[in-house]
Amino acid sequence: MHRFVFPRRPRVLSRDESRRRIGPFYGSCAKNYQYWKPPCGVSERSRGQIVGALTGKCSAEEIADGVMELPLRKLRPFRLIVVLPSERHVIEWRWNLEQLTMRDYKWRSQHWFSSGFDEQRAEVERQRVCDAALTHQSTKSLRWLRLLHRSHSPKRGPFSICMHRRDASTLSYTEVAVSGRRATMRYKSGPCCTKGTIVTRTISLVH
Repeated sequence: MHRFVFPRRPRVLSRDESRRRIGPFYGSCAKNYQYWKPPCGVSERSRGQIVGALTGKCSAEEIADGVMELPLRKLRPFRLIVVLPSERHVIEWRWNLEQLTMRDYKWRSQHWFSSGFDEQRAEVERQRVCDAALTHQSTKSLRWLRLLHRSHSPKRGPFSICMHRRDASTLSYTEVAVSGRRATMRYKSGPCCTKGTIVTRTISLVH
C-alpha cells in the first residue's frame, strides 16, 4: 500500500487522513496570472487539486498519465516538481496556458524558483544566495534549510528567497523530512521570517 502526505488549504490533513498517504513527493509553484480567465462557459479549477489528483500514482509513467488527464484548460499556469526516491528521478511539469512540457533533472540537490514579478532575475539572484549557502558547514541540516528560506539576501524585496513586495509576500513554508522509519511534514502560513504556528504531521514508514 502506498501512502501520501501533502498540505492542503484551508484545512490541514487530519492524522487519520495522513496515514493513508506517502510515496512520491510533489512540490508546486503557482504562477500568478492575475487577469487570466478560463474560456467562456468553462469553470476555473483550483490548482490545489493537482497533487490530490495524482495521489496513488507512484511511477513516472503513472504520474505522466495522470498529468495528461488534468483539466488543463480550466487551470491557471503552474510548475509541478515530482521527486521519485525509489527511481532516483526528478521531473518538472510546466503548464503556461498554451503548452504542457516536461523536463527531467539529475538526481542531486537542486532549487526551483517562481516569481510573478521577474522570474528570470529572481532565479539568478536566489541561485546566488543558495550557492553561497552551500559553503556553510551546516549544509543540509534542517536548521540550515530553514535559515535559507528566511533569507533576505541580497536585500529584502521581490528577489529575496523570503519574498516581500508591496502587493505580495511569501505565502507559506512547507518542509518534508524523510528517513527510513518516518516522514514528517511541517507547514507554516505566512513569510518564513515571521512568527506563527507550525503544523506538524508525522507518519510511520515501518510496516
